[in-house]
Order: sequence, then structure tokens, then C-alpha cells
Amino acid sequence: MLRKEYLDDEFVGEMRKRYFREDKLFSLSIKKPVILAIDMQNYFLSPSGKAYLPSAESFLKRIKNFFNAVKDKVSIIFTQHCHEGNSLSRWWGDDMRCEGHGFEIHPELRDFAIEIVRKHTYSAFHETSLHTMLRERGADTLIITGVMTHLCCETTARDAVNHGYNVIFPIDGSVTQNREAHECSLKALSHGFAVTPTLRDVIEWMHLLE
Repeated sequence: MLRKEYLDDEFVGEMRKRYFREDKLFSLSIKKPVILAIDMQNYFLSPSGKAYLPSAESFLKRIKNFFNAVKDKVSIIFTQHCHEGNSLSRWWGDDMRCEGHGFEIHPELRDFAIEIVRKHTYSAFHETSLHTMLRERGADTLIITGVMTHLCCETTARDAVNHGYNVIFPIDGSVTQNREAHECSLKALSHGFAVTPTLRDVIEWMHLLE
């Protein structure tokens, strides 16, 4: 798949006009949201990473600003991905090792990663402790951010709905290889799985919850 930089204000504004349903955000009666930060690892976000994403720099700036704005209002749970010898290894023809520089959370986000769930496939729920952690917090809603939009983020969003959670999937809260793959996820998720605002919309909405 072609890798191309795309995550800018023009893209975000265009996607918001197409896919954000503001009425849906306020109709969900959300009481306890939790942020899920998926696979914010050097493998994807560092220029030396094997699967480095061209829009990583723009994404890191946006997501850091978001985390700083909401960290005192809502819990943030990180996931950390690796796979060795499983179905993903067969599909991609390679392992993503559970050690080393690529496996580590990106240094610009490491201070936010107080709680980390390790996962081995696309869904953050599959054979992990995530659902238990969320239930212990009384969470009813997941705000899904991270890497990659059309793989782990989208799969987790769909799985979250199956587990009974509301899902908020910020347009600029995740990143992938190109705008086409990103928009495909937004189009599908906004139809039957998730509300798709911007990170700025989420910050403003959280102030209304106080």
C-alpha cells in the first residue's frame, strides 16, 4: 500500500464535514469515557521504524496536545503490540518482535503510558485484560486513538461495540499509511459503529461533561 503524508487541517476538515454526526455524540448519554491509545510505538512513529508512517510527525503533535488537554479528566490506557509466529506473522511474512526499540512506546508519548496492555493481534480486546480493566472503571465509552486507523484501531472499534461500549473515533486521533485507507475506516465506522468528531470537538465535549 502506498505510503503518503496526508494528516493536515484540510483533510481533517473535509472528513468532519462528511462523517461527523454531532447529534449522535450528544444522544449517547455517555457517563464514563476512557481513552484507548493503540500501539503508539517506535515501529510506526519513529523515522527509523520499519513501518514508519509519513504523517507521524503531524499526528504526534495533535495527539500530544490532546492528551495534555484531557489527561486530568479521563483515564488513558495504552496498548503495546507485537506478534511472533501467529496469523499476523504469516500474513505480513514477518514478526514484530516483543522487544527492542521498535516495540517501545514513542518517547514523546511515554509519560502518558502509565497503564499498558500488551496485545498480539489487531483487536485490543482479543486475549487481553482490557475488558476487565474497563469494567473495573465503570467505563461505558471508548475514545479510540492510535495506529493504524484501518487495522488495529478500526478492528478494536468494532470489537468495542460488540463488548457493549459506545465508541468515539476522532478523525485526527489515529493515523495510517494514506488518506484513502483512513477515510475508508471513517466512512464505515461512522455508519454503524462510532461517532467521528475531531480531537478539538472531543476536548470541547469533555468540558460539557464536567
